[in-house]
Amino acid sequence: MSNEIDIFQYLSLVRYKGLSKIIKNITKKKISIILDFEDSSKDIFSPKNTLILKSKCRDGFKYLNSLNVKYPNIYLRINGLKSKFFKEDLICLKKNLNKGFKVKGIFVPKIEKYDDLKIINKLLDLENKKIKLIPMIESKKGFLNVDNILSMDKKKLICAVHYGHFDYCLSKRIWPFPEPYHKEYWDMVFEIINACIKYKKKFIQTPFPIINNPKLFYKSISYIKSKFIDLDLSLTLVNYDKRFFNKSYIFGDKLIIKKISTDKEYKIKFAKKIMNTYINTKKSKKSFSLSEKRFIPPHQYLAAKYFLNKNEKK
Repeated sequence: MSNEIDIFQYLSLVRYKGLSKIIKNITKKKISIILDFEDSSKDIFSPKNTLILKSKCRDGFKYLNSLNVKYPNIYLRINGLKSKFFKEDLICLKKNLNKGFKVKGIFVPKIEKYDDLKIINKLLDLENKKIKLIPMIESKKGFLNVDNILSMDKKKLICAVHYGHFDYCLSKRIWPFPEPYHKEYWDMVFEIINACIKYKKKFIQTPFPIINNPKLFYKSISYIKSKFIDLDLSLTLVNYDKRFFNKSYIFGDKLIIKKISTDKEYKIKFAKKIMNTYINTKKSKKSFSLSEKRFIPPHQYLAAKYFLNKNEKK
């Protein structure tokens, strides 16, 4: 039994001129790359800035194509079919897809039914281009339909399933977001894993949120493999950190799991902490913030804000 797993590194296309150097470093480690058109180019405080960031992503894709990058494990994450940015992504992809470097697969956010994948496959002629689809399960409806989505894939358009924890928690108004040392986190993850095993699909884990703890990262891999030894597993990273690039793990390395506190005062205090940290550390060209412990997605800020509005005494 191999103790190696695949790792996917998200890379924002916003600051695209510095990407070629990062990509060269990643290729030495044989890490798969996800060039991101979606969440990494979103400013929840400024729709105008979001438009600028989305445009930069499309420019970045054109630019990287012009460099003719040679690497077999490059993927894209586009904006979802229902997004107002999807049409512009589509125009960009029709002009540039596989013109410079080869794309192996496309991550599609917020998939809730198989028909959406069929539409994207047809629009981009992906079968003929030999580009696979990776549905992202990020909503209650998507969760409920994952078995149906995979059962309908007779043409084998799907090569893997990616769990989107932050969107899912926001859509269900969960607070706080469960993290890799919480039982509630794994209860969610295991549901999708079971469907992947049933239909023999790769499971791509949600991005690891704890940025200062590589040991926890590898313990979480061991924990999954202890429950699902034959699972075709991949991990994803948002924060670029070579400490997480070791693709092997120690089987049996114990992960200590606990339940999330139900104390309301703790939840309020934590929500304020997340909101303050997000605001104080967010950069104008990034949608995520970084604290000393974790990266904070905009979804987490919005969920904290919603919770405080509902629960804090006025």
